[in-house]
Amino acid sequence: MGRLSDLFGGVGHEVQAHPAATLLVAVILLVAAFGGAAQITSVTGDQAFTGENPTLETFDETFDRGSISVLVRGEVSDPATIRAIDRFDDRMSQVDDVAYVSSPADRVRAEYGRIPDSRAKIERAIGDPDTAFIRVTFEPGLTQPEERPIYEEATGAEEWARFPAGVDVIVTGSAAFSAQLSELIQQSTNQLLGLAVGLMIVALFFLFRGVRLRLLPIVAVFTGVLYTFGAIGYAGVPNSTLTSSVFPILIGLGIDYSVQFHERYEEELEAAPPREALPRALSGIGPPVFVAMLAAALGFGATWISTQGTPAFVWFAQTSIFGVLLTFLAAILILLPTLTLYARWRGRSGGTDGDSRTDGGDGNGGPTPDPDESERIGVFGRMLGRSARTLAANPGIVLVVAILLMGAGFQAGTELETLADTEEFVPQDLPAYVDLQQFRAQTGGGSAVQFDVIVLGSDLTHPEVLHWMERFEHVAVGAPLVQGVDSPATLVAEHNGGEIPETRAGVERVLEDVPEEERANYYNDGYAHITVVGAEDMTTDQTLSFITNVDKAITFSNPPPGVQATLTGTAAISPPSIVEQIENRNVTTGLGVLFVFGLLLAYYRRLTKAVAPLIPMVFVIGWQNLYMAALNISVSPLGASLGAMSVGIGAEYTIIVMERYYEEKGLAGVGRLDAVETAATRVGKAISVSGMTTVFGFSALTLSPFPILADFGYLTVGVIFLTLVAALATLPPTLIVLDGLVDRLPTPFWAATPVDERGTHN
Repeated sequence: MGRLSDLFGGVGHEVQAHPAATLLVAVILLVAAFGGAAQITSVTGDQAFTGENPTLETFDETFDRGSISVLVRGEVSDPATIRAIDRFDDRMSQVDDVAYVSSPADRVRAEYGRIPDSRAKIERAIGDPDTAFIRVTFEPGLTQPEERPIYEEATGAEEWARFPAGVDVIVTGSAAFSAQLSELIQQSTNQLLGLAVGLMIVALFFLFRGVRLRLLPIVAVFTGVLYTFGAIGYAGVPNSTLTSSVFPILIGLGIDYSVQFHERYEEELEAAPPREALPRALSGIGPPVFVAMLAAALGFGATWISTQGTPAFVWFAQTSIFGVLLTFLAAILILLPTLTLYARWRGRSGGTDGDSRTDGGDGNGGPTPDPDESERIGVFGRMLGRSARTLAANPGIVLVVAILLMGAGFQAGTELETLADTEEFVPQDLPAYVDLQQFRAQTGGGSAVQFDVIVLGSDLTHPEVLHWMERFEHVAVGAPLVQGVDSPATLVAEHNGGEIPETRAGVERVLEDVPEEERANYYNDGYAHITVVGAEDMTTDQTLSFITNVDKAITFSNPPPGVQATLTGTAAISPPSIVEQIENRNVTTGLGVLFVFGLLLAYYRRLTKAVAPLIPMVFVIGWQNLYMAALNISVSPLGASLGAMSVGIGAEYTIIVMERYYEEKGLAGVGRLDAVETAATRVGKAISVSGMTTVFGFSALTLSPFPILADFGYLTVGVIFLTLVAALATLPPTLIVLDGLVDRLPTPFWAATPVDERGTHN
């Protein structure tokens, strides 16, 4: 037997010898996981899609002042309303990390020194509006977790301020949106977990029939998910919109590992006592499932490597890798010792210590199943075996059809729409999003987005620099999609009768008269800040064009020597990053194929066995585009990683079928078609059950409130089903063709120590 088989056989021996101790280890790890899970934080919005960027970090620390905007609608000039605004203003001004609060009450106090009882006096100060705005501005450089307590204080202050009846108050802004979105992500994660577990129970109850403790895999995989929560907490991987999708995926993947172990253990119990059945089962099924698990991890690893610049994708990949490793571990630590204890308690064992599969044949060169085994395989298993034999007997037709569909899929993939606007990722009825849209509409901004230019230089208050800023404004506003520019030149001219002073000293005198809070928005810590306003409701393509136009305007306006201007901010950096990930999806997929191929070649040391499991997966990569086109599913940033994922995930099914094929083929008197039929009969049902339970787990995503996750759910359900079809329909003829080629070709020198026909190393 090979080293890996011996290793897993040894693990099986230790587990069956010490099942209680193994379960105790699992419990200790579970307790430790709860400590890690308590450390998980959340990151939402554009920040989750913006990687490390020195210029952005500088901007965040100097000018990026988050804020809360409060929209007050009703009798604004009523003294009771102004007093409530004043109370809110005063309380929020004392909150930690709040730089300042601006409100209509400021103008009233400036006029009278207090809030008068006369509505007429108030109207002389602020007019008679039916809408007012309060802006709570934070200190620069705050993270989302640091902003959330300020939002919570604001909601409490709104109630404490006691606004009069009939006055509508909406607390909105980036911090409000982030806080509500984080809460929804947490709720969604919990709901999707519960839903995935519920669907999995239904799937196992109806599909995994004929075995004892058929719901036990749920316990094992759920424990693995809890381990994953702990691991990402300790590793500092935050939860985000994309990360929350991982856990239903893990339930779907983890159930595969447990079902495969469970099914093979049941099979071995028919021929051996429990003390021998577990080592025999784990030495047989452990290596292929382990390799399949590593293949899945490498598929996610391809996403990690190819998306280094975008944190949300990296967190998604990291969480997924932790998950597949830990759900595999949980299957060993939870499922196997529990089955061992149950088998001992029931006192069930096989009739002999030998391998019943060699006792005769079924007329096709395969085993003669006993009545219990025949019942376990069932009609469905036998149907899969006969279908596989028929397809393998006609490899040319099957593979040509598969290739034609794949080609059509690759062509369809070039015409798929994309989903790259982060605001479209979130539920459109999220209260914070609705409030934000109302606020934008009320302020006349629609969905306009402000973009930021940070300016670095040694003398940024020099008139020459300010005149350049005026040139930049003139050039930029003349470009498509640019609606306005607000710069230090605008500020100085506004406070100097519309003119820029001729000397630096004159500029400094003007700036001294500007309130410090206002001046800090334009000059801070040796940097200058220019705000560029984009058109309302820009699409992703328009946003990219806008960014290009602003960059060109900076260059064309010719900044003075020593002055460097850079467009930055999450609004400018996030969209190109997301679009780049979508456009590079083929690179991610290719990297996944390369990683899995390298793993299989290193394990098998035979080219045909490294290639065979991947051929059906390449078919699926093309087929999935046809599925997306049929259901009108756009390519999202999450869906862009599906090619690499499907290779890693689907390789499990193809590896298990291929391993069993070579195992059966190695028996005396068994031909290729007989081996194909027996392999499909014996493991076809198992991978069908695990595949369908995976589909059930992934289908929980279709009910996510986040549109990007719901679409991803529909996509993954279809792709997992396609990988199952590919494993059972295209792998058998692929194996027949490749074996035929091997027979006609000499063995290469680098395969001098090949894996034997059972899939193990000599």
